[in-house]
Amino acid sequence: MRLASLLAADPDAARSLVARALGPLAQDTASADRLRQTLHGYLDARGSYVAAAERLHLHRNTVRYRVRRALALRGRALDENRLELELALVATRRLGSVALLPDATAVSGAG
Repeated sequence: MRLASLLAADPDAARSLVARALGPLAQDTASADRLRQTLHGYLDARGSYVAAAERLHLHRNTVRYRVRRALALRGRALDENRLELELALVATRRLGSVALLPDATAVSGAG
């Protein structure tokens, strides 16, 4: 993806975008990663818990819980800065720890 390539060229800008868009979900932890992956899958499934569950091989209630948890940690509605949110999720998936914040405090309750 070209946008991910552009962000890779400037890791500080990538981290800034990811931190701004994801808040605590930008941490480099396994639990935050699960929440990011689930949220990304949910968005890719156009907001369908059932379709996201099928794609992610999870129960729909697990997807629902993780999406709600991710949004609560983010502290903003799904539609707020949606483009930035989706770009940040792509950046974390493509760039990995380069785009993430160090594990300062663990994100708990990722189910």
